[in-house]
Amino acid sequence: MTKTLVLISIIIYILLLSSHVFGMHEFSIFNNDECDPKSSAWSVWFNTQDPMINNGNDIEDIAQIRVLHEDFDQCQSVSNVEYFILEKPNDKYMQYRTLINHNGLFCMGSRASPCPNYKIRFCCSLNSNQSSFNQCGQTFTQPILDASIRIVNGLEARPHSFPWAVSLQYNNIHDCGGVIIDQWHILTAAHCLDYSNDLGNYFARIGAHNRSSSGELMPIAQLILHPDYDEVRSTNDIGIIKLVKPITFSREIQPICLIDKIIEPPLDTTVYVAGWGNTVPGMWNSSSLVLRQARLRVVVDCSMYFAYEYEKQICAYPNGASTGQNHGSCQGDSGGGLFYLKNGRWYAAGVVSYAIGCGQPEYPTVFTKTSAYINWIRAMINRPI
Repeated sequence: MTKTLVLISIIIYILLLSSHVFGMHEFSIFNNDECDPKSSAWSVWFNTQDPMINNGNDIEDIAQIRVLHEDFDQCQSVSNVEYFILEKPNDKYMQYRTLINHNGLFCMGSRASPCPNYKIRFCCSLNSNQSSFNQCGQTFTQPILDASIRIVNGLEARPHSFPWAVSLQYNNIHDCGGVIIDQWHILTAAHCLDYSNDLGNYFARIGAHNRSSSGELMPIAQLILHPDYDEVRSTNDIGIIKLVKPITFSREIQPICLIDKIIEPPLDTTVYVAGWGNTVPGMWNSSSLVLRQARLRVVVDCSMYFAYEYEKQICAYPNGASTGQNHGSCQGDSGGGLFYLKNGRWYAAGVVSYAIGCGQPEYPTVFTKTSAYINWIRAMINRPI
């Protein structure tokens, strides 16, 4: 396989050098980014090589992607390839050349003038056994992953880097968070769903960065609380919002995947939260106008602090360098997702349930574990519309 890839690289390099069509740095045989939803669907995004550690080259080859991602075997026929630059080289001359075709993306550069760091996805034809192609957990804007960004006292996330994040608003005031799980449904915490008698004033704002001036307000048809929700003990704190009309997905609006394995995410895994909740603990008028994020770490047990159920809840502490300030979720972040990145996809490992204070390092935050309720979730969202 390695020798084959080297040979392919050499051949492509010769073709690129001898080509007269490269007025620009990228040349694609495709002239649009369309993917017919009736017969095809986009795959997840792939980023298999880093040009900074690959002699300046970036080869996103479909053959190698199939080796690294076994579930990609279902993509047998490619009708389009879309690419996105994650990071541009710090080089004013930019002497690289890139070709995009049915086999992927092939960029030849050098150490002195490296390629950009690309990610790509494929428009895959659906065969007769595929009614749909799982497109959940995609983001077109790379989230900030390597910094201890705080919700409380924090910095804002990159706009639309968590495109499934939802602001639940009552009387035009942010109340809770949620995550998009399909075209019709939003997952949140049960304790956020107190408005069944006043749905005319309760809306879900999707595709927003600024919760007041961006995105789209979606009317709500039904609030579904878990039948065993215990408000006093905060157990089974999970609920689903059914919308009046379906969501139209875009670069700013995407569904997140759900986890069905009870053991995930593993202990010590880095996870993330994002929301528009309070930036000052205890001040209800301090909710953020823009989406903020925090980095957390999954820990083993919260029973010393709470009535904690390991099989149904997740415990997470702040994760990152000490900043001298609390960081994590706060009032108004309830119902928002606990985000878990695995094999290039984002998953909702949990929803924000409760904590002592806001992101205090001595106290973990408790999340309702979505995998413990996956059968109930699927039963609710698959009911007739």
